Amino acid sequence: MKSSWDSTLSRTQYHYDTKIMDPQFDTVIRLGHIEPTWQHQLADIVANSAPASWRTRGDPTKPSRPEEELSAEEYDLERAGYDKDTKVTNLNWAIPDNLQAISDAFGLYDPMTRIHVQHPGQVWNLHLDKLEKWNREDPATVVRYMIQLTDWQPGQFWSYGNYLFTGWSAGDVTTFDWQNVPHSTANAGHTPRVTLQVTGVKTAKTEQFLAELSAK
Repeated sequence: MKSSWDSTLSRTQYHYDTKIMDPQFDTVIRLGHIEPTWQHQLADIVANSAPASWRTRGDPTKPSRPEEELSAEEYDLERAGYDKDTKVTNLNWAIPDNLQAISDAFGLYDPMTRIHVQHPGQVWNLHLDKLEKWNREDPATVVRYMIQLTDWQPGQFWSYGNYLFTGWSAGDVTTFDWQNVPHSTANAGHTPRVTLQVTGVKTAKTEQFLAELSAK
């Protein structure tokens, strides 16, 4: 059986040494902060989110991923001891206008915007992203940004290589080296962790917005 994890290892430059902290990889990249305007919408965002597994995580308005890819991901889950239908997070694809405006401000080409609502007990297991499909000729132009919609609470974390990201505030904007860094996220706390995720191909407008964001 083909493994998604094994196939992505061939393209990564990550060191896979648990004894070191390499500042190039074992880190989250902080880009700035956006003042929250969405607090009054959070309850509805959480209530209207739906559980998602690896197989069902995609945009419901677009064709499903190839069966070979989905089967390889489920093989990795089962060989690690997970159920292949494990609900890794909840997703909400109905983006409120004010959050859509944030996504638009990044100026990405062919953007995908979704809201992750990770409930207590949900775990998105360690993996490497496969975002090169956005631009196979130049994958380095593909980016993924996370905007935290809720403050950090104890028990919630993201892992980027050997680094654990905690302590964020609502409105914090981050990214990471998706081509090289294995990552995961889990909620072992008591409340949902809500994150706006924006993925696409960066443009000149993206660079301009990031410069403005870092200058705030």
